[in-house]
Amino acid sequence: MSITTKWVLRKNKSSHLSPSEYEKLKTQMMDDLKLGERTAEILINRGMTSIAETHRYLNPTLNDLHDPFLFDDMDKVVERIARTKVVNEKICLFGDYDADGTTGVSILFSFLKSNGFNVTYFIPNRLITGYGLHIDPLQDLIDAGVGLLITVDNGISANDQIDFCNQHNLDVIVTDHHECHGTLPAAFGIINPKVPGSNYPFKELCGAGVVFKLVQALSARLELAFDIQNAVECVALATVADLVPLQNENRSLVSAGLDYLNTKPKNPGIQALIEVSELTQLKAWHFGFVLGPKINAAGRLGEANHIVDLLTGTDSVKLMALAQFLSDENRKRQDLESAILEAALAQVETQSLNKDDIIIVVGENWHSGVIGIVASRIQEKYYNPVIVISVEDGVGKASCRSVEGFNIFAALQSCGEYFSNFGGHDQAAGFSIKAENINPMIEKIKEYGESVGIKKHLIKKIPYDATIEAGEITWELFNACSHFEPCGLGNPGVQFVINKPDIVSMGTMGKESNHLRLSMSNDIRGVGFGFGDFYHSQPDLVVNGFQGVEILCRLDVNEYRGNKTLQLLIKDIRLNPIWNSKMAMYLVKMIARSENPKAEVDLAADNINLEDLRLLRETVKRVYLLLKKAAGGGVPILSEKDPQLSPFHVLMACEIMREAGLIAYGLKDGLVFSKIIETREKKDIQNTKLMIKLEKMISD
Repeated sequence: MSITTKWVLRKNKSSHLSPSEYEKLKTQMMDDLKLGERTAEILINRGMTSIAETHRYLNPTLNDLHDPFLFDDMDKVVERIARTKVVNEKICLFGDYDADGTTGVSILFSFLKSNGFNVTYFIPNRLITGYGLHIDPLQDLIDAGVGLLITVDNGISANDQIDFCNQHNLDVIVTDHHECHGTLPAAFGIINPKVPGSNYPFKELCGAGVVFKLVQALSARLELAFDIQNAVECVALATVADLVPLQNENRSLVSAGLDYLNTKPKNPGIQALIEVSELTQLKAWHFGFVLGPKINAAGRLGEANHIVDLLTGTDSVKLMALAQFLSDENRKRQDLESAILEAALAQVETQSLNKDDIIIVVGENWHSGVIGIVASRIQEKYYNPVIVISVEDGVGKASCRSVEGFNIFAALQSCGEYFSNFGGHDQAAGFSIKAENINPMIEKIKEYGESVGIKKHLIKKIPYDATIEAGEITWELFNACSHFEPCGLGNPGVQFVINKPDIVSMGTMGKESNHLRLSMSNDIRGVGFGFGDFYHSQPDLVVNGFQGVEILCRLDVNEYRGNKTLQLLIKDIRLNPIWNSKMAMYLVKMIARSENPKAEVDLAADNINLEDLRLLRETVKRVYLLLKKAAGGGVPILSEKDPQLSPFHVLMACEIMREAGLIAYGLKDGLVFSKIIETREKKDIQNTKLMIKLEKMISD
């Protein structure tokens, strides 16, 4: 089942620039910052409103970081931690088992340990203890004489557990970045940019980023040694892996981390991980798709402590062995994920679950550590909200992934009575449920989806930055795109639409012919992974010389035997609706028969650009000459004689000429059969009712 997509021009609504202000700023960018016109336009569309702001975006540095003491509780938290050193009080860092939590623990542990604090850490086993603070391990820490607990990447909703700690004289400092719901816990101090009313100016730090700010404050106030490069390399990895937006401080931290790691890297654990991953020049996406998964694999399989060992260790031999172990564990995770994904997809296909608005699959004894990834893979394939449930001993554990616009957490709330517990946010959530409650829950959550109009959210919006001509695909434009690095969530790579790519050949590649390849007249090639079906589903493409094909893509480099060439990395491809014979017939019929065709046709869903429907008098004349030359014989809707004519324009021209009394015509098997009506009277094509209606539809 193919995904319905809609291409949307990326434009930041916050800029509020008038046309004159837009042009003035664009000129300033080009003159003062020596930028090309395209680059300046894209920067403004992405929200830049001044030269100073643009300069900071293009040249992110650690000097742009905010004062850590803008956090409301930072002063008293620093004082409390300082007291532990005076009396040698035990500190325990209580982290999360993912890449963000374990990296954050590593940053804070390294700093405190190297400065003589009595510090240890605890990371719960995902498969045994689960996420967040739990009473049993807290009791163990109390029994071990811990006097101060510092959470990392968790704790903001652990009200009961923190009350328990308070009752046993264990002070708790919460460092977290998750949303604050309801009453805040009664912790000694809270360092979280999302605390309501917080004065901290940037709200989107990851958990490791919040810990980094704490270390900044401690080192400055207590005049303690701080290996900032080591910490920045770690926080850069965590920032991308945890999918927080690469904006503001995050952009500065990731940019600096990449610079360090690509020039003179310092953290030996990350170096070892890079080496076993066979990476040379590191980019932001490597954190998210190569290094991050290896770190997360340890947590998913219940071995997160190894990450702290990796990021805080110094023995190169041991670190290489540990990095290799993590790589092997990730391979195990991938094998486990593949097996479960295959079973889940088989269930979707055999039970036609892809016809449901919310896809829900249920399996026996699926590994709970990977069902979230499986849910993401299914969501990517079908672009529906997805719930994957694994049932073991009569209890189901589930991971949910949603689509833009549909709040999966609100959907779970609608049937909360069926869950043992649940949590999450609008795009990702999870729950536990008794097996006997699964079927009634499924029915109720589907009803909720219908009640909020879920279908309107099942169109995947793909943003692009500009529409370009094929001739603009140059090394200069490719290099201009590098201004936007590091790219990731919140600061995506630059994407272009080419609506007249002048394709000279197209075909498929791969063992299953599921990937697309094409060549353009300017010798630029394109590849589209997973788009092989487009070629197979369009039998008329070759006949009409690939007319009407539109591409949404990124500029990429193909390197072969030392030679580098520009190529297009195709992110989506489609046929302009006016070149699809069935859609062309539908459009002409609606425009001819409906009083208000614009209201009848779903322009957005069908990706119809009204300007493409415009019909010129010269085009009508070209169609007339084709019909006249055919002398009553069939003229293909997809004209081989004039391949620039789309089926829509051929059919609309025929309708207008019929109204004007110039022809009589009929359709059969994709051919237009016509009879020319001889007349000496001059016909005014422009003033036919249909031409006027068409022009009004386009212009209004």
